[in-house]
Amino acid sequence: MGQGTSAYDQSELAEFQDLTYFTKREVLHVHKRFAELAPEKVKQHGRNPTLTKEEILLLPELAANPFKERILEVFSDAGDGNMNFEQFLDMMSQLSSKAPLETKIDFAFKIYDFNEDGQICENDLQKVILFLVQPAVTGATLTSDERNQVIKNKSCRVSNKKEETVLTEKEISAIVRNVINEMDMDDDGSISYLDFKHGMSKLNGFEESFKVTL
Repeated sequence: MGQGTSAYDQSELAEFQDLTYFTKREVLHVHKRFAELAPEKVKQHGRNPTLTKEEILLLPELAANPFKERILEVFSDAGDGNMNFEQFLDMMSQLSSKAPLETKIDFAFKIYDFNEDGQICENDLQKVILFLVQPAVTGATLTSDERNQVIKNKSCRVSNKKEETVLTEKEISAIVRNVINEMDMDDDGSISYLDFKHGMSKLNGFEESFKVTL
């Protein structure tokens, strides 16, 4: 299949433009990047094959994101991270710099809500912490000073020093309690969507954490 303007006709591009935050030209660029992830599959099955999670994770722009696999699971219809071009386009649209803050808050909440019960509970937050700072998951570690900053619910820069140890269960529990105490406006022990939206709308740099530019 040839790339460029032959991928989709103008009416299809117009529909994609209406459904995303992309222009027609940007839609074609996203399709080009999608096709580059599995060119033989696109050649064999046409412009909209289903790529596996492993194939999509080859995208360099996702490599440094600690939630990359979780992001794919949220945006794939089957929840397994596999997706066709339309799902890939939707994901990249919502991750783009053009997507409004509320859109990013919506899908960030879904990413953090691991058990998909409509609340971010203690167990969900423990997993978020593991994704962010635990070497067994991310390969990154915390210095002692950085660890103390996290426990105090302050921002910190994660270092990558092999000699550092992982967070203890006690430290993770302390972080979880601080986050819930800070964000749980109705004191029910978990973070609702409204709690999350209120907290994230005031957090400087939140949008940058959920932005990918192809």
